[in-house]
Amino acid sequence: MIYEVIKLKKSLILILSIMLLISFVFAACASKDNGDADNSSDTEVNLEDYDSEFGFETEDVTDENGKAVTDSDGNKVTTDVAVIYKKDSKGNTYAQKLDADGEGVTDKKGNAVTVKSKTTTKASNKDTTTTAKSNNNSNSRETTSTTSATKPTVTEKPTATTKKGVELTKDQYTTEFDGKEVVPKTDATGKEVNFDEKDMEIIANMLEVPYLYKEDYENSDPIPIDTAVYTAVWMAQNIDGASATGDDTKYNSNQIILNLFKYYGNTVVNFKTQCNSVKGTPIKYLSDKDCFKINSFPEKQQDVTITKIEDLGNNNFYKITGTVSNVKGVDSVVAIIQKNRLETKLGFSIKALKWS
Repeated sequence: MIYEVIKLKKSLILILSIMLLISFVFAACASKDNGDADNSSDTEVNLEDYDSEFGFETEDVTDENGKAVTDSDGNKVTTDVAVIYKKDSKGNTYAQKLDADGEGVTDKKGNAVTVKSKTTTKASNKDTTTTAKSNNNSNSRETTSTTSATKPTVTEKPTATTKKGVELTKDQYTTEFDGKEVVPKTDATGKEVNFDEKDMEIIANMLEVPYLYKEDYENSDPIPIDTAVYTAVWMAQNIDGASATGDDTKYNSNQIILNLFKYYGNTVVNFKTQCNSVKGTPIKYLSDKDCFKINSFPEKQQDVTITKIEDLGNNNFYKITGTVSNVKGVDSVVAIIQKNRLETKLGFSIKALKWS
């Protein structure tokens, strides 16, 4: 009897030892799979959970008492709010506000601060611009942290004017979101107009993102990942003031993705899962830290001079035609842009491109 008990104890100890050994093996494998993003073992399956959807929602501006602010005509004043879309325990999607660093805003109890709006402008390949009449929200730092009236520092360069005698556009921000708009294609035509010189410089600079000339796309197409990596670095440098490179510097993943959304007005689908696969990419995603590192800030190759601007109507869309120099085999560019407030330092997003 005593022998059988001892034998049983030995069996239990052996089973426990085997189970413990198996758990260590699985833990080691999991640790290896979640290593540095430089390791080619990272796959789309491993990184799917790290991709997030971002966008903008419109909400009413309120005063210190929580009362809606109205303009001189009695209309409610609204503002654009950067958000990240998440799901609650019941599977319902909600929009959590983002702060200036791209982090989700929470209240004192740690609950997500959400945006209550009539429309959901969820980030997707469908246009997601919204109305923004004012950003003077004295009751919410979250809504004002993503908006600024300051234009970026742009390289001083001569910018061609468009047709003489053509009037300047008058409405500064008139983009509205109705959920049904269709972005014009690059072969669309419209009435020729003028932008002021500062706006033309900004657009030219946006079209001079390094290696942007390598890919064409219409708004219905996915944003090319081969050029999106350079756009991400350009936005980090020109909008966020990033300057550090290397393994010791980490960049907030939410802010990088949100900047891409602002530039294109579309989501760059699965950017985190794809950016590391681009040959010579200047930016890499570190899955174990959920952040990016920037390897370099590439210098621009192409110089763009705007020669014509056409008003395409339909919610503030414009066709930009320009000449291109310093790039072999590329002489001109056509871009469809939208004048909006996704990124107020720029005031525009690039909706389609065609280089020739």
